[in-house]
Amino acid sequence: MLSNTGTVSFYLYLFFIVLGLLSIFIVYYLIKKGTLDPDKLENFLIYFKWVIITLAISTVTLIVTDLFKERDQDIKELEYFDKYVNDVKNEERPLVRLQLAKYLSIVAPSGEMKKSWTSYYDTIKKEYDDYVEASSNLKQDTLKGNLTPKQIKQIDENKRKVELFETPLSSNNAEWFIIAAGNNDIDGANINLDKAIKINHNSTIIKKGGSYRTVLMGYFSKTEAESQLEKVRNEVNPMSYIVRKATWCNTIERGDDCLICK
Repeated sequence: MLSNTGTVSFYLYLFFIVLGLLSIFIVYYLIKKGTLDPDKLENFLIYFKWVIITLAISTVTLIVTDLFKERDQDIKELEYFDKYVNDVKNEERPLVRLQLAKYLSIVAPSGEMKKSWTSYYDTIKKEYDDYVEASSNLKQDTLKGNLTPKQIKQIDENKRKVELFETPLSSNNAEWFIIAAGNNDIDGANINLDKAIKINHNSTIIKKGGSYRTVLMGYFSKTEAESQLEKVRNEVNPMSYIVRKATWCNTIERGDDCLICK
């Protein structure tokens, strides 16, 4: 938006230059023809200077005022869209993330911001199409038996595409937990913790609500967590399950006996 004001200022500046040069040629022509006496010439110059200075000051004032207004508007727009950036980064639902990107590509003000959101939407739309195709293929693959190495490789690739798109863009929200068990007291949780540590040394107890949960941490993909889930169910608790850290507990603090989910 500021570039438009700069263009207007440039053309107005040229206008005053042309007007000044034109007036000089007019006065020169009149003097040369002898049709302009000294008194009239002096009055003409005074009037001309008054017009030029008045118009110049008014124009500069309007331009500066408009610049500040547009600057404030740009700042408000950036603050407005910054909120949506966090929504897009933290959104877990693939379709909602795509719809947010589409909305922002449409309502963004013209210029670099609109180009960026349009480009992002085009990219994420392609990734979403790949995600839908991969999800569909995975459902069909589960019905097949005696898979060939090539089919297994394709299944792994489809899992990677699905997992990649289902993971929020915010890296802080990409960690996965295995919730192995829940106990009413810390002693019972410690018994389960001893078993969990043998599977994953990065295991701990997190108190959430009134329950002491045995949690296996440090999985930065759902596939990685799934690879140990069956073992956890066999050796710790058959009811163990996988959660995303961001949705289960985004804020964890250290307590006296264990970690605490706030």
